[in-house]
This record gives sequence, structure tokens and C-alpha cells, in this order.
Amino acid sequence: MKQSKTSVRTLTLLALLVAMSIVFSRVLSISTGFVRFNLGSLPVLLAAIFFGPGAGFAVGAVADLIGGLLAGYAINPLITLGAGAIGFVAGLAWRKLPELRLGLRLQISILLAHFVGSMVINSLALRIFYGYAWSVLVARIPNALVLSAVNTVLIRLLMQNEGVRKALGK
Repeated sequence: MKQSKTSVRTLTLLALLVAMSIVFSRVLSISTGFVRFNLGSLPVLLAAIFFGPGAGFAVGAVADLIGGLLAGYAINPLITLGAGAIGFVAGLAWRKLPELRLGLRLQISILLAHFVGSMVINSLALRIFYGYAWSVLVARIPNALVLSAVNTVLIRLLMQNEGVRKALGK
């Protein structure tokens, strides 16, 4: 019975993280066309770090699918894969680097996640499906670096917050 309550609690928290990701990426967003600055990956990274790579992937992919449908976009499977990859890579790196100090572990996990999901997979999708030139896609690199830094600071602050740790059951 205890396991069932944990599963319902976990699913509820993951659903809330999906909703937060949608709001952060679709409503609280600054867009310049091919570069968008938003905190939509913050809940994805939280899911990855607190619940593991599978949960991170699920939150990223589901948030991208639902957010795209709500915004009226056609679903692009490669971009959805990129959103899920951010969560998967962050969760995997977080689990594989337990010997590192907290700040460095967090920085590496988040930077790797944004590199794979945003700079590689999403840039490839923009090139393949929408014909963006590689030279234009280079502008996504500073964006991913800034988002990585901002996400690292915010998650570090959230991890230090007793209320957040208690809410997440950690």
C-alpha cells in the first residue's frame, strides 16, 4: 500500500512539473525567431535530478507535446526528442557523477543536458525540418550556455530550500 501512495505522489509531482514546464516555455518566454529564452527546461531538470532520467525524459517530452498542441504547432518528433533528452541526459549524468561536489555535479549535468538536447538534437531538427543555416544555428550556443547557468543557479537555490526538498520527498 505504501508503494501505491508513493507512485501516486510521484505521478502528481511529475504532472505538476509538466504543467510548470508548459507555462514557463509557452507563456513566460522571450523569442527572437530561432532562439527562445525561457525556463521551460527548469522543471524538466528538476524531474531528472530528483526522480531520475526516465522521469526527466517523460516530463520534457510530454510538456513539449502538450505545449505544442496547445499553441497550435504541428508535433515535430525530433524537437520532442530534444526536450526529452534534456531530462534524460541530466538525470543520467546526475546519477553517474555522485562523487563530485554538488555544484560541479549540477553544472556538468545541466550543461551536458542542454548540449545534447538543445544544441545538438534541436538544432539538427531546425536544420532538417525548417532549413535553418548552420551559421544561424551557431547563435543558439550562447543561449544554451546562458540557460545552463541560470538553471544551475535556480536549481541549486531550490535544492537548498527546505520546503522544496520536503515537497519533493527528498
